[in-house]
Formats: sequence, structure tokens, C-alpha cells
Amino acid sequence: MLSVDCGLDVPDAALRTRAEQSVPRLRAAYVQTIQAYAAGLGPTALPNADYIGTTLQRQTDQILGRPGAKVLLGAIIAN
Repeated sequence: MLSVDCGLDVPDAALRTRAEQSVPRLRAAYVQTIQAYAAGLGPTALPNADYIGTTLQRQTDQILGRPGAKVLLGAIIAN
């Protein structure tokens, strides 16, 4: 099991509104990305926070249509 806590920092008001409207799409993309990543992890492998952050940032920029929202990783827990 892999659990990733994350959030977004969106200083631009217009982009923040778009991000708030896109929460279901962002959440679905994040879950799909993390599930695919976790499926490829071996039983003793540690999760790569840099890879997870970069991948979620790429998904965020794609869904919102432009950069400007920063993905913030909280905790990554592997059981």
C-alpha cells in the first residue's frame, strides 16, 4: 500500500479558480498515477519522492492547461 498526501499552492487567483473547478480531474489523475507507480514497486523498494512530485506536477500542469500551481508533497507512506 502506498499513501501520498499532497496539496496545491496556487498564488494566481484565476488559476486557483480553475484548480478548484478541476479537483475531481486532478484527484483522478493523481490516483491513477500513484496506483501505476505503486504497482511497479517491489516489496522492499522505497518510493521515490522526487519522481512522484515531478509526475504529479506534470499531471497538474497538463490538466490546468499551464504552469503556475505548485504540487506540495506532505507525507509518503509505504506499508
